[in-house]
Parts: sequence; C-alpha cells; structure tokens
Amino acid sequence: MPSAKMKDRLDLAHGHTMDDLLSLLKSEWGTDIKGLHLDSCRLGGMSNLNILIHSVASSYVLKLPGLTTVFETNPFEREFHTALHLAENGLGPTPLCVSRLQDERRTPFMIRAYEPGVVHASLSDIGLHELNLAKTSLDRLAALRIPNVPSYLSARHYAAGFTNKMNVLLDCWNAEASKLGSLVYSLRELEQGIVTLFRNASSWNGKTMHGDLRPDNIVFQSDRALFLDVGACCAGSPLYDVAYLSVEPLDTVNFELILPLLAESDDSNTITELTPLALFSALAWTLERLVHLENNTVEENLSGVDVETSLQAYFKSKAKQLRMLLDGSSLT
Repeated sequence: MPSAKMKDRLDLAHGHTMDDLLSLLKSEWGTDIKGLHLDSCRLGGMSNLNILIHSVASSYVLKLPGLTTVFETNPFEREFHTALHLAENGLGPTPLCVSRLQDERRTPFMIRAYEPGVVHASLSDIGLHELNLAKTSLDRLAALRIPNVPSYLSARHYAAGFTNKMNVLLDCWNAEASKLGSLVYSLRELEQGIVTLFRNASSWNGKTMHGDLRPDNIVFQSDRALFLDVGACCAGSPLYDVAYLSVEPLDTVNFELILPLLAESDDSNTITELTPLALFSALAWTLERLVHLENNTVEENLSGVDVETSLQAYFKSKAKQLRMLLDGSSLT
C-alpha cells in the first residue's frame, strides 16, 4: 500500500491511553513478565495498528484492528493459529496471545514475539542475498499444509472472495452521500474484466501462499526471511505472492531483474497471468479502506486527510495499470 502521513506518536489507541491499554492487556494476557511498557510510537502497516511492548528482557508486538467497528468474531483467531504453524517451521515470529480487551467494544488483539531484523519499505531496497532468502522461505511456505486456512479452487474463485466482501460492505453504503462513486464504478468495471480473464485460467496449484506479500511483511535476518501478517494465508498459488510483490508497491522497480531470484524460469508466464489478479486485490483492499474512512470507522492513528488522499491516488494509479493489462492481455 502507499505510504501516507499517519500519526506515529500514540497518545491514544482505540480510545485508551498507553497506561490504560497496558492494564487491559495484562488482565487478558495473564503474564507475569517483568517491566512491561508500551512504546509510544506505532510500528508500520496500514491494515492494523501495531505497537511494540518492551520488558526487561524481551520485546513483543501488539496487534490491534485498523477499524473501530464491533467485531462479532475475533479477526485474529485464524491468523494466530496460522502464525503458530509458521513459527514452528521457522518461517515467522511466535504468536503468544489472542483475545479481547474488556472494554466497551471488546476490542480484539493479538500479541506475538518481536523478531529483530531488517524490514524494507521498498522492493528496490531488497538485496540479492535477501531475495534468495525470500525465495527459500516462499518455497518452504508453499510446501506446508496449514489446517483450517481457506482453500480456493482457482484464480476466479479467489477474486470472487474480494468481490463478495466488497458487496457486503457496499450493501450499507450510502451512494448518494458518498464521494467514492467513481471509484466504486471503476472497481465494478474492472471486476468484470477479471471474471472474463480468469474464466478458463488454470494458473493455480492449491499450494500455500501468503496472500499479502509486501516488502514490509518480510523480516530479513542473516540466514532467513520471516513472514509477518499471515492472516491472508490460504491454499491457492504461491506464484500469486510473487505477482503481488511485483505490483502492489507504488514505486517502480525493474522486476525483470528480480524475478529470476524469486521464481523458476518457467514460472514467469504464470506470474504474468496472475498479475491482474494481484492488482485487483490491491484495489479491493484500498476501496474497502476508503469506504471505512468515509464512514469514520478507521482507528484514529491510521486515518486523516493525508491518508485518504494517498489512498485515492494509489487506487487511480493501480486501476489505470490494471485497465491497461486487461485491454492488452489474454490468458492462454
């Protein structure tokens, strides 16, 4: 997602001061770790609110929702179990707790171990050795069979998941009062192109993929690459991850130089075929967040005029890119 000016210093998080938030966390975490305190600066990421927790001996990451809506089910439950499976295989940080705060909204949260390492904001900043580490981890992830993750039969079914989620959100959308009408129309138009493009496509193998592979979701250590934010993990096509990594960021990268380090030579055509799907999923997330911003249901630290402006510019840029691909591409 695009970079946007958000509040880096945390005075409040989900309406709680840092001291009150820590008190609520201790109650649910049930830990006796000494010297716990919350960092007053947020970590990166736009989907959720991430905050460092320090103790005398270790550090942890608190993950809170990016939305202030009331969640009927805990959105981090599945991610917790997926993350546990990855951690057991040396592919991600260890999750430690998933629960809800005892506040008015019963705010969901997840806590994981903090893994030191290098996180890059841009794909162009990732070095050759790091790309090799990423490929090794992606290959190992693809070979895992993670219980209870969603399984999609085809690229078309995967795209339908984004469409169905958007339909539920837009059922409560006030079109007449919204300024997002042109973006909604654009996504609907592109959706039809995606349906047509992937009607008979077979670029799908049922292996495990990350589903949200951006540069800032990879922690590089000296001998391995770890994956963060694994809530979108599913059975689909690992080559989708490579396609998403190539097109999701806003900055321009010569991906032809990077591709041989992330995939086999005979995979390039499949990655090209999956690129429109990767763009469509990025657009669907962006429009979803814009609707929530318009409805004032985004956590204050992740919202603001600058965020909205940045997301709209990102949407228009990626929609143009996808439209060009749909106009000139066909799947074989």
